[in-house]
Amino acid sequence: MSKNKGSKRNDRNKNRDILALFFALAAFVSAYSILLPSNSGILGKAFSNIVNLIFGDACYILPILLFWYFLLNIIRSFKQKGKIDFLWSMLSIISASSFLSADKDLLGLQLSGGWVGVSLYPFIERLLGHFLSLGVLAIIFIYSLLKLFRIPIGNLLKSFIACREEKDKEQIEPAVIFDKKEQKSSPKISQSAGSLFGEEEYDDEVSGEPNIIASKNKKKNKNTVYEKIDSSGIDYVLPQTYSLAEDEIIDYDENKKELLSRAELLKKTLAEFDIKADVKDIIAGPVVTRYDLTLAPGMKVQSIDGVIENISLAMRAAAIRVVPIPEKGAVGIEVPNPESIIVGLRGVLESEAFIKSQSKLTLALGETTDGKGYVAKLDSMPHLLIAGSTGSGKSVGIHSIILSILFKARPDEVKFMLIDPKRVEMPVYSDIPHLYNPCVRACDADIITDPQQSAAALKKLVAVMEDRYNKYAQNSVRNINEYNAKMQETGGQKEFSVVVIIDELADLMLVAQKEIEDSIQRLAQMARAVGIHLILATQRPSVNVITGVIKANFPARLSFQTSSKIDSRVILDMMGAENLLGKGDMLFLPPDESRPTRLQGAYVSLREIESIVNFINKQNFPRVYDPPVDEIKKENGFKADKNKELLPIIMLIKERKRISQDLLKANFGGSAKATNILSILETENFIAKPEGTNKWQINWNKVNEYLSESEIKIKSKEQERGGMEYE
Repeated sequence: MSKNKGSKRNDRNKNRDILALFFALAAFVSAYSILLPSNSGILGKAFSNIVNLIFGDACYILPILLFWYFLLNIIRSFKQKGKIDFLWSMLSIISASSFLSADKDLLGLQLSGGWVGVSLYPFIERLLGHFLSLGVLAIIFIYSLLKLFRIPIGNLLKSFIACREEKDKEQIEPAVIFDKKEQKSSPKISQSAGSLFGEEEYDDEVSGEPNIIASKNKKKNKNTVYEKIDSSGIDYVLPQTYSLAEDEIIDYDENKKELLSRAELLKKTLAEFDIKADVKDIIAGPVVTRYDLTLAPGMKVQSIDGVIENISLAMRAAAIRVVPIPEKGAVGIEVPNPESIIVGLRGVLESEAFIKSQSKLTLALGETTDGKGYVAKLDSMPHLLIAGSTGSGKSVGIHSIILSILFKARPDEVKFMLIDPKRVEMPVYSDIPHLYNPCVRACDADIITDPQQSAAALKKLVAVMEDRYNKYAQNSVRNINEYNAKMQETGGQKEFSVVVIIDELADLMLVAQKEIEDSIQRLAQMARAVGIHLILATQRPSVNVITGVIKANFPARLSFQTSSKIDSRVILDMMGAENLLGKGDMLFLPPDESRPTRLQGAYVSLREIESIVNFINKQNFPRVYDPPVDEIKKENGFKADKNKELLPIIMLIKERKRISQDLLKANFGGSAKATNILSILETENFIAKPEGTNKWQINWNKVNEYLSESEIKIKSKEQERGGMEYE
């Protein structure tokens, strides 16, 4: 598949090169013929007369348009829009011809609009009048050129307005920047963005109204530009957040009465079942509101779990979740809001936690229940396991993870090895310079979609890991950070981190479970120190997919909504994920905590992803890394020496009258070694697997021939030894 994609991409590039050459010649010939018709020969004069007759003096725009088509085809980062570009080109030259026909004496010059202008302008003038027609034609001409030249009109207006506002501010308050502190209208309302568990100050005694703890709307820093310069002199600018959509504004003061009434309803509902509790705090968030209750002495937390369905009916809300909060001595009841607010990726990227994080592998996961941006560091996890049913927001969460790393790391600092068996989620990243595949050259790296190629790439990545360990041992360092620090001192080549993302693990496990599981096990156990991190995602979190070997090495778990309690137990080792709302609602279990944190995942649209990817690709940063590791001829201690190593294997086949991976694994140890033996036997034509079957067939003629040759060689060696002893 990757070869076919590469050939198609090469064909497209060749076609664009041919078109670029054509438009370059056309632009030069048309400009020369129009400007110097007397020196352009018969064809040049004829061309000049025809375009002058049709478009008049607007024909001078034609060489500019043709030259722009040359740039569109020669610069790879420009997206091809053939029909739309042709439409804007024709609209610009027709509007120019009509405008020149309307105002023939422009700036003291006698101009003509040609046949197009003379035919079209009288009709427009009858509809709109002379002056209004001039304005409309000028606007159409400018707008069509902006669309053709890929100039975003909205950004121009925003930058113009921002410049005007900055000038006005400088005139009124020069060089004064301060934060206005909001006065609290009521002591019961706290407008602080506290953490999810206990960073706020609480009263020990509950009296009257509960505290409403809501998050402030974050200010957007539109002019922040993060720039890094490579030591080799190649400039690279990190993507900017202004290309992402802004978050919706939340006004919690307007919802104060509703929050208090729902808290009173919750209290009455519990009282109907003889559960005495007071609502201490109300933590309002974009999607879920948490009501913190203090239970009366003698009341059990399990009593609330028994009436959770009744609470759902009374509050008219599904998927209510009960969360014990030991540090506050309270029980939190998370109730979905009647109207949820979409949490955008931009708000999380502009949060203080993300900006201050020094890790290149900082993940912008979403917002907590109280609306505070939540980030995690992949290098400290060091691997992440993601699960969620269809439609729960798992794919959007993976996109948010990839983009958050792209906002932090350069292509020479972090590489992505993207495995997408579904073939629909990852192609948007196929041209970024961050791609990595240890099996191919850097220029040929692409999204891996074939299960067999995925198994080979993971297997080769294990060899890369071992090679790095050998390199670190030679330099007397323990991990990638120490190695890079030493290379910076000595001027050597630094190592980059590798993030392996598998979008659907279940599909790979169906085809090549042993190979995939063995490679994942070795990488998960050892790859942290060398800067290789795994992110595995699946929509079927069963024990056949997420095996015990995988779970043991993935302490960090991220679960979206699951279809059953069993799936929740598989991914989180506890229930709760089945009660999530979907659409980005998730439970994140860090490796150093015993209780998961509820988050609302950051949403990012496909258009926003494409804008970030285009921004990165336009910089033409080179995709460079070390050549692929050589083929592993002695993996797991097995060497393909026919006379020595294959003889006991062939004798085992002769004895058992069959061949299988389990048989080889039981006699020679290790599933990876058994797979390697099977591939060598198939290459040497000892066994074969016909199409449509899943059973190995033995070539007995080849087996008998090999055994007879080996027996002759053994006898001849024994005779030589006997002769030598006799002498």
